[in-house]
Amino acid sequence: MEIMQTFRTPDGKFFDTKAEAQAHIRRPKVLAALLKLTDGKEDLANWLIENQEPVEVSFEVGTIRRVTKAERKKLEKAIEELKTQTGNPKLAFLVEHADVIGEVFRWPTVKRMTDAEKATVAKNTLMAASGNNAELSDWVIANKDGILAAYDAGIEKREVNPKAQEALAAYRAKKAQEKLDAAGTTDAPQA
Repeated sequence: MEIMQTFRTPDGKFFDTKAEAQAHIRRPKVLAALLKLTDGKEDLANWLIENQEPVEVSFEVGTIRRVTKAERKKLEKAIEELKTQTGNPKLAFLVEHADVIGEVFRWPTVKRMTDAEKATVAKNTLMAASGNNAELSDWVIANKDGILAAYDAGIEKREVNPKAQEALAAYRAKKAQEKLDAAGTTDAPQA
């Protein structure tokens, strides 16, 4: 007998992961935001939703990626699963060095690009995703900020406590004053 956790949305659908369930719940809000952006063109809005990943990836080209905490946790789980594969001789090297692989993992280096190079690569990526539709690719690039904001529709943003903001500002002011005081004492001539 296997126990599996599932997530049920208010409309009665079941999903294996919380992220999938949240994406399903957010989809109407994202669609509404995209319809507003596209002046009610439902085909275009649906295409943008269905191709969200290629659109977002096209704008991230040339951006340096860091390994996030969530990605690090996924890697650790995968490495633990890899360690259980002791019977497979093809995986022996990976099993033997699994801990080191987890410690040194990072995304491949990315060549820094100018804005013009980024725009060219983004357009080429969008052309491939849209079946060589240059007009659509140009429109997506021109409306990048609106599209990315629409993809974030329905995500609840946590508000920062105003007291915490005030305390942080006071702390930073205190540290800046201490730095100025320390710099002032070192620059003063000795008597």
